[in-house]
Amino acid sequence: MKAIDVTGNWESDFLPADRIQTREPKVEQGQTIEFRQRLQVPAGIHALELVYWPDQDSRLGKAIEQKFDGFDGLCINGLSVRLAFQRMEGAREGYRALVQLEEAQGSERELQLALALCASRPLYTRLIGNAGRNSGGGAYQALPPFSDGQLAIVRGIPFHMSELNEFEINDLLKDSPGDRGSLHPWNDGMTLPCHGAKVGTAHFLGMIHSIDIANGSWFSPKGDHGFSHFVGDRAGEISIRWMDGEESVIPLVFGFNIWYSRAWDMFWHWWMYGQYIGHLGDKMFSGREDGREIVEEAVALVDGIRAMGSLSSNARFVFSVDLGGREVASISLKGDPMLYGHPVVSAVTLETAELCSELPTLPDFGSVKSVRKAVSLERIAAGDWQDRVERLQKLLYTYVDELPVLNEPLVPDGYFGPRYRFEGTPDSVYASTFLYRNGPECAAYIADNGTDCSSSTARKAIPHYIYGMGIWFGFDPVFGSLDNWFKLYRERSPGELPGISEAWARGVGELLRESLAFGYDKFVRSYVDWLDNALFTEANPPHWNRIVGRSWYMTYEVEVGGTVEKGNRENDGHGICMWGRYMVWHWMGRPADWNERHFAATEAAVNWIEWQLANDLIRPGVRKDALFTESECAHGSYDIYSSYNCLHGIKLSVRMAEQLGKTELAERWKQLYERLRQGILLHLVDQSEDGPIWHTEEDCYWQDHAHKLVPIQLATDGDSYTPLEDWAAGDSTDRIFLEISENSYKHLMRTENYNCLRMYGYGQGMMTQSALLLDRMTDAERFLHLMLTHAYLPHMEGWAAPEGIIVHRSGAYYLPVNGYMGQDSHVAGSTKAVRLLLGIDDNDPDHLRLVPRYPASWTKMSISEYPVLTGQRRQTIAYVYDRDELGDVCEHTFSFELQRPADRISVRLGPFPSDAEIDRAFWNGSDIPFDCVASGDSKWVWVRNLNGKSGVIRTVYKGITSGAIKG
Repeated sequence: MKAIDVTGNWESDFLPADRIQTREPKVEQGQTIEFRQRLQVPAGIHALELVYWPDQDSRLGKAIEQKFDGFDGLCINGLSVRLAFQRMEGAREGYRALVQLEEAQGSERELQLALALCASRPLYTRLIGNAGRNSGGGAYQALPPFSDGQLAIVRGIPFHMSELNEFEINDLLKDSPGDRGSLHPWNDGMTLPCHGAKVGTAHFLGMIHSIDIANGSWFSPKGDHGFSHFVGDRAGEISIRWMDGEESVIPLVFGFNIWYSRAWDMFWHWWMYGQYIGHLGDKMFSGREDGREIVEEAVALVDGIRAMGSLSSNARFVFSVDLGGREVASISLKGDPMLYGHPVVSAVTLETAELCSELPTLPDFGSVKSVRKAVSLERIAAGDWQDRVERLQKLLYTYVDELPVLNEPLVPDGYFGPRYRFEGTPDSVYASTFLYRNGPECAAYIADNGTDCSSSTARKAIPHYIYGMGIWFGFDPVFGSLDNWFKLYRERSPGELPGISEAWARGVGELLRESLAFGYDKFVRSYVDWLDNALFTEANPPHWNRIVGRSWYMTYEVEVGGTVEKGNRENDGHGICMWGRYMVWHWMGRPADWNERHFAATEAAVNWIEWQLANDLIRPGVRKDALFTESECAHGSYDIYSSYNCLHGIKLSVRMAEQLGKTELAERWKQLYERLRQGILLHLVDQSEDGPIWHTEEDCYWQDHAHKLVPIQLATDGDSYTPLEDWAAGDSTDRIFLEISENSYKHLMRTENYNCLRMYGYGQGMMTQSALLLDRMTDAERFLHLMLTHAYLPHMEGWAAPEGIIVHRSGAYYLPVNGYMGQDSHVAGSTKAVRLLLGIDDNDPDHLRLVPRYPASWTKMSISEYPVLTGQRRQTIAYVYDRDELGDVCEHTFSFELQRPADRISVRLGPFPSDAEIDRAFWNGSDIPFDCVASGDSKWVWVRNLNGKSGVIRTVYKGITSGAIKG
């Protein structure tokens, strides 16, 4: 062997000897960390090689203090050695320094090495030359690899590897992404002959998974748990076959003897989207020290080779097991068919009491033996490790059975805004708690400019997406905390509350909508001014890019028919910004002066859609009368979500043009609307066993495909809370859209899987909204239950809606996806789902419609101080909805009170059981006509065209004894 890797043999004062590392110093420019190792090397070793990889450093040359030509951080036997790093050939930029060693006097000599770096991890280090057969002070024997392989010294233990493999997982692959340097090629496992060797301790190098992540996030299909690695789950097993025919099985358990590398190491060197985020070690567990101790006590591994940066490695950990000197026939490794990929073991070294002639002997270079953390077979069989693993599970995950029982909703400190009280089930109290937290949370995104996609108030998060393993860290958000945001909102005036001038277009409209819906409108005008300015300055022709505020999207250029198009085609985000601005105008009372002042942006936004369709034969080169979109939902293709958001934006923009008397322009936009509408029907409909359904891209990020129901979800944003009734009464195209939407819902629900929690907004929020608006109340209650009972994250921000939740396949515990980073659309979408229960439909300023949609099991619901538009200005409403369903004759009583009278009010009550016989309805004690309609899975009662400031509606019906809908 010509090269012996000793990277894993460096020691330092902060490296634990007998456990994995949970602390790592932050090294600033000018600071150094000293690494040491002592080796007994034979005469054949003649050089020392150190390799520096810039892509693993936080900035070029930092670790070696930019001294490529004269680095003096290495000492050999007390003497300083000056290193010159030379650029290596190859596609990857790297630098190599080579030091010739003195000729040995005799058969071996000692090397005492010291390396001072401006880094917390050493450089890759190799000895060059022939190792010979130095026996040292122990008998190490290898289970040889399938190839010539490579020798490595890790924590004083020699290993014979097939190769040293360093990697990073960027994509989730069901088929294992190669063997990752397994000792033997993986073929549903591997069996390694041991030839009867009498083994004291067996050392296994690697101990990670070939798909080295924590979870599949929202990138894997619904119901697929194959990518989720939870502490306590088995990843496979090691089987020891003894010469006497007996067998001992060592389970490979995440959090015990197999662990994560990439996810774990990101805390000290976090790269995301090609950008170095920073050192997060001091923020781990928000400073909670016992968290680190729990990890250290649970995991029966020691660190192997830790690359600079946050790459993974097949030499990442060492697992040692005491085999008691018994004769071993073979060692086998197996995976778990529940998981994609397999455990990675790159080398196995046996410490033998007597040399086994059938196994190669490894040279022992270690002058100082590392402290081993060998686990006995007896301890493994007794399961005494399980208590520590369970403690780790409790640290990382939230258990469903730990959900607190609430008799009253929890109200944040400093809260002001609408009030809620719901009764009847635990979920009803959770729902009001959810609104108290997340209504203001949505509003906290709206400042004088954008506050990014991450929460501006949440103080804890976990690593993003597939790397989220449950370990959280603390940081300082834009506004410090939610209670501080309440304070700032009261104290500051528009122009005095800056964000960070950045927001994801997809979240902008949704957050504007929710902020206004709950009455937090103080900074909406300045926010829209910033948004409109970005429209004109950040893309050409003017449009909103994926991230508003990032002008570098202007560098995306392509010539289209003589026009240089700059920016990206985030058509879903563009359309969402359009209808979000409409909701601002609408809820402000539709002021003509505001409309006029902002109409240039309204017009430019529609023109962008028109321009794309006019030039589609040039880019993308095909005519479809649908929108070619570059975003998460379409990936450079076409889908219903992106095109329909723009279609909805056009429809609402027509109303704004008509108010200003721009008749010709409004007519042109109506024609554009019909063109896109028909294009959607022609090109964005798929055939299925459930009939025609809306088209979403199969490989899009949002694998629950709940965005397939965007026509239903957007109905409430400008049109109607009862799309089933209103679209059925519309034109023929409305009815076709309704039919396809209902088919799409049926298609998504064919497995009756209510868990879309991996995406709180794009998944669970959208499906809950759709079930509610389609009056599928049994489904809606189940969707709500999962959403409300998994919003509880006691390690983080309590009841703040996360970006998503990964639920263990047992359903017993869960962890958040991405913490509250990238939460914008998710908090908005899930909050809207709960807000729809309230049923405040003020889309028509001249006709207030109250359409409460609470689950049938809830008994009493009240709101107060809730904003509502009547006429040209908003006021507040309070109501109480009481259901008495204890006998054969049941009553629903709904009372409301406005600040000032309204000329036209209609109220729909329900759900009533499908077999209920509605006898009578009363308005302020007097009989009143009513309509009984069947919609979805229930009956509903309409009392129409009331007026006044307050009133009481009472319905009396006969039905099943409980009066509740049976789910």
